[in-house]
Amino acid sequence: MKTKETGHIKTKEEIVEILNSNGLPHYPVTYHGCNGLFIPESDSENCRTYPGIAVTKCNKDICMVYPHEIIYIAIEDRKSVLYLTDGKIETHYSMEHWKETLDEKSFAQPHYSYIVNLHYVEEVTKDSVTLRCGEDEYQVYTSMRKISAFKKAVAEFEK
Repeated sequence: MKTKETGHIKTKEEIVEILNSNGLPHYPVTYHGCNGLFIPESDSENCRTYPGIAVTKCNKDICMVYPHEIIYIAIEDRKSVLYLTDGKIETHYSMEHWKETLDEKSFAQPHYSYIVNLHYVEEVTKDSVTLRCGEDEYQVYTSMRKISAFKKAVAEFEK
């Protein structure tokens, strides 16, 4: 019979203190309305981490965006709009910038005007992709040229 040990649960402040004392990077995040910490893991193949992306908004403000917060990116009125778990941000970055910046294992392009986070994909049809974040549902278009590669990316993606 297993027994539950007590006294081993750490508070957020204790965890931050441990991370700081060991020189480990960490970042505060809000995900689905919950405050937490993002502790990046290094990729052993190429030793890169993606803790966050500094984004310059159209109004010249700079903010930090974490990849897991991005539901999808759309080109609208010559701007790239990031649809996030807690709102949206308009930027002047190109789709090429986002394709180079985001991890191709978690993000794919069903249409030249969209990049979607595969974590949020619920359904793929020949005409659209349904994305779900909590109770919110989003629809983005697919294109005939990109749908095969997109479906392959979805099939290879492990949630």
